[in-house]
Amino acid sequence: MTSVKDCPLVVIKGPAGTAKTFYTLAVALERLYENHNNDNEKFRKILICRPNQLMDEEIGFLPGTEQEKINPLMRGIYDNLEVLIDSDKDSRCSDEELLQDKVQEIFDRGIVQMQSVGYLRGRSIENQIIYIDEAQNLTSKQAKAIVTRVGEGTKLILSGDILQIDSQYLTARNNGISYIVESMKGSPLMAVIETNESDVVRSPLAKEAVKYLDKKL
Repeated sequence: MTSVKDCPLVVIKGPAGTAKTFYTLAVALERLYENHNNDNEKFRKILICRPNQLMDEEIGFLPGTEQEKINPLMRGIYDNLEVLIDSDKDSRCSDEELLQDKVQEIFDRGIVQMQSVGYLRGRSIENQIIYIDEAQNLTSKQAKAIVTRVGEGTKLILSGDILQIDSQYLTARNNGISYIVESMKGSPLMAVIETNESDVVRSPLAKEAVKYLDKKL
């Protein structure tokens, strides 16, 4: 990860299964734990957000606290944290309760926090790593609002796949991630990373699906 001073904004574009979320979380956690050895960066925590848009439908009103409302949206984050916490598949599958306790400890200690993007309005976020998952479901207005929330010492990472847009009002051209890449083209403060179908690592089936099914949409 390039230093926050040199490049506070990173955009990661690519198809499903290319480990965009996994590698982002891995690098973010590593950088957070290395803070004491890096005088130029003092990240306090990782803030993970995503749009309130589900595949093919809106979730509507959900009762409960803010955390209870967004937990269903963040299941992919939990999946990746499980693998990062215990990379041994046999060990990971042998004691489900212990694995969940290890994941929960990260949240209990405040190392990782999760929010809906709607709760970012009006904030000025300093010395954090902000990760926006499924950023292809952001509107251009939302994307602009998020980028302008970034304060001193904060690294913002947007990731998404423009072929997996779930909103009927967004297209490959007007979604938030495309808007940011196009509007900030040439800025030295933004880096764009692109993955492709050859980078799919989720499973052989996922790789074949990306190769064949996108052509049918």
